Amino acid sequence: MGKTVSKADLSEIVGRDERTLTRWQNDGMPVIEFGLGRGNENQYDTEAVIQWLMHQASLNGKKESSRDRLDRVRANREELALAKDLGEVVIAADLVERFEAMITSAKVELLNTFPDALAAELSARYGVEVDDLLIRDPIESILRRLSDYDKDDAQSAGDSDEPDYPEGFEEDGE
Repeated sequence: MGKTVSKADLSEIVGRDERTLTRWQNDGMPVIEFGLGRGNENQYDTEAVIQWLMHQASLNGKKESSRDRLDRVRANREELALAKDLGEVVIAADLVERFEAMITSAKVELLNTFPDALAAELSARYGVEVDDLLIRDPIESILRRLSDYDKDDAQSAGDSDEPDYPEGFEEDGE
């Protein structure tokens, strides 16, 4: 919100007389508070008024009729539908549904199939009995942390491609 000013102050700020401001007000210029009664002045938010003036300037003095607005909205809707049909845009809900299905599939694989298969392969390869819980427990822990992930709590520490080294670890200078 900008500064709250009277009509006289706004007149000085925008460089127009008060009659012009009254006309603009009738054309839709925003007013914070209408001064009711004699001696009570209207109050204006300078930021809102400047935004309104910029919008008016972008229309090049043309007012959009209700019919023009309806036509514009319909055209935008048709353009969006065509872009969707052409595969140029994707609806966010569709993406969420696909990602949820992929994540569920990965969780099922990681929790059910992978630990047993890896334990059996390691047991066969190295001739020792490998307990699948040694594999399953860390996976469950990671999945639990992922399910608790909140992007607002994540800290961005610059380049995410850099490896995270434990405290006290020194990288070889080779």
